[in-house]
Amino acid sequence: MSLGSDRQEGGAVARRHVAFFRNLNHGQRGSPTRDQLLAAFAAAHATEVTPFQGNGTVIFRASEPNHVVDLVRAGLSHEAGWSDVAPVRRASWVRDLVDHVGEVGDNAEISFYDHHREFPEPLPWRPESGRLTVVQADRLHAVSTNDERRTSYATPVLEALLGIGVTSRGLSTMLKLAERLR
Repeated sequence: MSLGSDRQEGGAVARRHVAFFRNLNHGQRGSPTRDQLLAAFAAAHATEVTPFQGNGTVIFRASEPNHVVDLVRAGLSHEAGWSDVAPVRRASWVRDLVDHVGEVGDNAEISFYDHHREFPEPLPWRPESGRLTVVQADRLHAVSTNDERRTSYATPVLEALLGIGVTSRGLSTMLKLAERLR
């Protein structure tokens, strides 16, 4: 069976998913360790759990992925004092998103959030504070380009605009992730 195939899990299909944990960076003070993260996923009955790059991006297989990540978040809060957002997306959705980002340049980042309304601004959108331009967005993600290389402004700008927790990954990380998911 290939990495991309679905598996039966207790009568339900266990598909591959990706969780994007905010402020969970292995080795950073206040973040859970890799072992704590893996233990939390094991306790939540996820399978094939693979942390990707130690930046809070985790590939896993589950039939109820949002429930699994809710249990992981609760476990990490109890065991490590970590509590933040962790949007979950199907692996195929992540691959398709990266394939359709287009030519946004090296300074791009993709932000993830769970919003119940469409993006509130016409695109492309540039905040009054400047520093970035949102070029794609919907109720689940936004693609932004930063004015300066090696900067990351999307998370705080989008949190202020949307009023919810947001986590972002650089385009280079997302390209590597999409390749890993193939």
